[in-house]
Amino acid sequence: MLAQASTEFLAFVSLLLVLVFLVVYKNYQSAAQLEEYKTYQEAQSLANDIAFEINLALKAGDGYSRKFYVSKEVYGISNFTVEVKDYQVKLKWSKGEVTANILTRNITGTIKTGENMIRNVNGEIYVE
Repeated sequence: MLAQASTEFLAFVSLLLVLVFLVVYKNYQSAAQLEEYKTYQEAQSLANDIAFEINLALKAGDGYSRKFYVSKEVYGISNFTVEVKDYQVKLKWSKGEVTANILTRNITGTIKTGENMIRNVNGEIYVE
């Protein structure tokens, strides 16, 4: 009788441990998905900000100039690139990319992290 009770107890504890493991694993997966979603949201926000600066310079017309800042890190991503071509701003990093639309096919210059100067000279957009 005692042996049967201890066997049932061990089976119960084993089942309980499996259930705890499954709950912890599911929570870990959810947290990882949330981190990835947050990274994409922050990257998209930065791409939209850059697109806004380019579109503003284009709409403001000749003679427009302004300094704007691009963060060195986006929600833990410090190694990313910004490309502007074919009416899009593309922000790329090792695990993904996001895009934002702009009103011009391309610009002259490269957008870098830190401070950037954007100018409209005779309808052409320059970034230094």
